[in-house]
Amino acid sequence: MGNSFCKLNVKKIVAIIFMAVFSITGSSLQAQEQENINILFIGNSFTFRHDLNLLVEELVHEGKPNINIYTERVVSGGQSLFQHTEYYFSQSFIEQSTITNEEIQRRIDIMIDLAQLTEVPAEFTHFWEDIRKQTAKDFPVKNIEAAIRRHETLLANNPRTKWDYVVLQTWEDEYPDMNDGYAKYAKQLGELAREQGAKVIFYWTAPDFQNQEPVSEPVNQAMFEEHKNTMLQLALEFKPYAVVPVPIGINTIQQGGTDLKFRYTNDFHPNQYTAYLTSNMFYAAIFKESTLGFAFNTVTETNPKGMGEGKDPDGNDALVIFEKTEKSYLQKIAFNAFKDFDKAWKKKK
Repeated sequence: MGNSFCKLNVKKIVAIIFMAVFSITGSSLQAQEQENINILFIGNSFTFRHDLNLLVEELVHEGKPNINIYTERVVSGGQSLFQHTEYYFSQSFIEQSTITNEEIQRRIDIMIDLAQLTEVPAEFTHFWEDIRKQTAKDFPVKNIEAAIRRHETLLANNPRTKWDYVVLQTWEDEYPDMNDGYAKYAKQLGELAREQGAKVIFYWTAPDFQNQEPVSEPVNQAMFEEHKNTMLQLALEFKPYAVVPVPIGINTIQQGGTDLKFRYTNDFHPNQYTAYLTSNMFYAAIFKESTLGFAFNTVTETNPKGMGEGKDPDGNDALVIFEKTEKSYLQKIAFNAFKDFDKAWKKKK
């Protein structure tokens, strides 16, 4: 009886130890499977509207629940990488894990001087007249002052975030000369990102190709081909981790005519459909996977443009819920557009 009791206790003890070890090992493996990724977006309202970075976060939460994603954005309305680099020193945020306080202060001092200029710099006029093909705008003093405040915040409390991905947005600056326009500054900022250990994503926006009414053919097809060739050439030269080619997706949908609209009537910005297409394309770019079948199906406009709370710039509901057929269609287009452009520039290697 005593021996049986001892044997029974030994078996129980062994079982308890086994379960404890299994539990600890399982928890350890689960912890190891957790991954953190940090993404920095640099751009303008085409990055800011609809909280695009948060849409990307939502997709990652659904598709990769083992990944903890953190995103941040450095945006300045109506501005391109040229201004971000030359006048706002947005590269400081790419470098924030290694930049010194002395360097941040030096850049603040330069911006203070820039904000007090009485003559517009020659490169500013060149950018507007030769790249944007428009009359030069007023020198962006308010944006410089905003950049100074961002840097002062960084100086006071630098989180030292190390970025895994850096997203660089185009803005009507797709210029064929690889040493000017978007190409020049995407390469410059992209190299800084690489030095910091980040993967570089080019975000190619579609302001000239978004339709505000149903169309029977693509919008600005000739310009689309020019910009496509420029982005292919840039991708071939720089070899980014990925390109988010929004114009490819929109152009594909427009090829056979479409009732879908990709901008507002009262505002030139991308609407909820473009935001949905774009965010799904970002997921494809980051993970090289499709979002087809994901539950994610809502986008909310964040700027009513005077139309009132809960409205978009055209006075419709700010929240758009995509029904199953439409959702699946846009998910497919997003992945195929990314995949086709990715193959196109990699074939040219």
